[in-house]
Amino acid sequence: MKAGLPDGTTIRGRGIDLSAFDVDADSVVDAIRCSTADQRGLHIDCPDPGPGHDRLAVVPVPSFSRSHALAAVGRSRGLTTPVDDELDRIETRLADIEPDTDTDESLEALRAARRRLATAGADEDRLREQVATLRGQLNAHRDAGDEDAAAAVKAELVETTTKLSEVSTERIAAEQRLSTLERDARRSRDTREERLRLQDALDNRRREARQYLADTLEPEFESTVRELRKRGADVADSRAEHVVPTLAAVKLADFCAPVVLTTRFFTDASTAARVLETLVIRV
Repeated sequence: MKAGLPDGTTIRGRGIDLSAFDVDADSVVDAIRCSTADQRGLHIDCPDPGPGHDRLAVVPVPSFSRSHALAAVGRSRGLTTPVDDELDRIETRLADIEPDTDTDESLEALRAARRRLATAGADEDRLREQVATLRGQLNAHRDAGDEDAAAAVKAELVETTTKLSEVSTERIAAEQRLSTLERDARRSRDTREERLRLQDALDNRRREARQYLADTLEPEFESTVRELRKRGADVADSRAEHVVPTLAAVKLADFCAPVVLTTRFFTDASTAARVLETLVIRV
């Protein structure tokens, strides 16, 4: 492993101490995950991170979870669980589901289509009533022999009938538009419900997988915790509740990429690398 610092300094080794330099843990983790130097010029030449590394990349972790940590250990070592095949199937099905299209814009379009249909329907009903009234007036004028009045009503009837035809066409178009939007909304709702159902199943299977790996590794983990607590009996950091358990998980894991230590549990980075049996960068 090789660390290139912004000031041009290069440090090599299985355990590298960067605590004297102006770098923080997050910057180092980013450099571990990136093959090129960051904007400040920090570059870490090391193997790529593998499974589980993201969970234990920095020690101590902000909030330690034994099941999550041991699951990361198990994945780093290539351990499998009885629910892995189902996990893969659920993840594949989730990936195949279309993104949710039920956006604010689509909801507003649905509301607008309903308003448009309601308006067109009301206009159509009003015009039908006018047509019926005008036809009655036309018949009455014809029966009375008032040809002038009949002609005037007939002209108005033609105009109103034309408007009715146009509004009827608009109402049909509004119905079709609303039907399409409602069908899309139902499909979006069904998709969302399916996604939630699959996500819930995925969370449950992941929880079962973590528990299986935790149960499998528990004896080895407890032994390693006891070993490290003896080693750090006189070290102040050893009293931090989650430092030793996280270090134990790192020691059990099979990592190629380095982990970043912000703890002074070990006297130096080289000792940490030797005891944890992995590459270490201390900041």
